[in-house]
Amino acid sequence: MTVESAAPPTAPDAPVRDPAPGLVRRTVGRRGVRYLAVLVGAWLLAEALGLFGVPAPALLAALVLGAVLRMAIGREVTVPAEVSRWTQAFIGVMLGGYLNLEAMRAVGPVLAPFLAISVLTVLLSLVTAWALSRWASGLDQRTATLGLMAGGSSAVVTLCDELGARKDVVGVMQYSRVLLVSLTAPFVMVGLAGGATASSQSWLLDLQIVGRGDQVAGLSTAFVFAMAGMWLGRRLHLPGGGLIGPMLLAAVIGGAELTRGFAPQGAFKELLLIVVGLEVGLMFDRRLLRRLAHLLPAIAAGIVVLCGLVALLAAAAAYLTGVPLSDAYLATTPGGINAVVASAAGSAEADMALIATVQSLRLIIVVLALPLVVAAMNRWSGLRAARGAATTH
Repeated sequence: MTVESAAPPTAPDAPVRDPAPGLVRRTVGRRGVRYLAVLVGAWLLAEALGLFGVPAPALLAALVLGAVLRMAIGREVTVPAEVSRWTQAFIGVMLGGYLNLEAMRAVGPVLAPFLAISVLTVLLSLVTAWALSRWASGLDQRTATLGLMAGGSSAVVTLCDELGARKDVVGVMQYSRVLLVSLTAPFVMVGLAGGATASSQSWLLDLQIVGRGDQVAGLSTAFVFAMAGMWLGRRLHLPGGGLIGPMLLAAVIGGAELTRGFAPQGAFKELLLIVVGLEVGLMFDRRLLRRLAHLLPAIAAGIVVLCGLVALLAAAAAYLTGVPLSDAYLATTPGGINAVVASAAGSAEADMALIATVQSLRLIIVVLALPLVVAAMNRWSGLRAARGAATTH
């Protein structure tokens, strides 16, 4: 007599357990552990770079480490979405802390020339994209225009489907520009500022996380500003609302002197800059770059030309207004606002009020201009199609 092993009977109405949630938890847990290990590695690398006097060591260490890891192991390490969201919000709070009434009064007289540069930067992006699409085979004008649009990288990428642009090429162009600015801005800042850099060697022992004596109260205030600012940004549909909302809230309440000392400082600020560096570094995919290798020289040329032209405008604005060239460069350079802030944090004399104000306003200008650019390009395409059809008939 043979006895066969059988599974225990299951009630007809018994719920069947889906193993997917457990698998998701294990996957998220593994990725979280990897990300935590990468954060520690970036922190140690930043300490090493700081010992050698490298400017903005937190940003550069995380950026280089993130790029190397992405090229080596692909998508195994990513910045969790919630970490990215709260990092944006706390950087907005930090920027808002610089925008007090005295700082805004100081910025006011020179704001008009820098706003003009912001508008000219958008126009230069369009002209450079047109020339690039004419020069580079395989790169259409729509893709080139969105790829070179200076600012609002995430918003630009989301418009690719609507405009019929190649999302992969636009992403590479946008994030390559951010990478170029992130890598070069700290060194350009040091060169233009005459070597005046903030100390990067003492933050390891600096346990201060906000700018007031009562750390718990200061951190609680920063958390409230971040959470309420993100809600405000979504409610008002602000461009880059996850950063702009907290920045506006912190600027208004802090500028009215209702509270002070809430901006991230010390190790907390360095941690935020490390996350920003990792986000930029982890944007690049080896397989994608290999697939677009034939376009990379043209893309690099267009980005360098655009950044060079904007740098010349910054030099002109510095000459006309008397603003230090280093501040004018960071305020106008067409890179990500987070990377620019991280670079400015490596300087002891950076005018953060000017840099934060001009970069934020340009972000708003770019995002507001994008629908007009899209509508104009769609209309132009329609006219060309109609003209071609009439010629055929």
